[in-house]
Amino acid sequence: MNNLDLAKQDMTFDYGERSFALRAYRDDGSWHSVIIENKTPLRNNLPPTADAAKCFAAAVAFVTAAVDAKGRVPVAKTAIS
Repeated sequence: MNNLDLAKQDMTFDYGERSFALRAYRDDGSWHSVIIENKTPLRNNLPPTADAAKCFAAAVAFVTAAVDAKGRVPVAKTAIS
């Protein structure tokens, strides 16, 4: 049986009038992000990072770019490549 090496860190992020929950979790040595707004996970194509801080920074950049680009349109309806 493989030894699971999982860790997670959570953070909240408010941007404008919107609130987001961010989670960074470690899987197989890399950190991955989950972005949630109003209980809805948002799709993102962010690459894994080497540490949680870089993971959170990428998630915050994703959210701000999506909100700024789309204005009041829900981020869940957007896709940033």
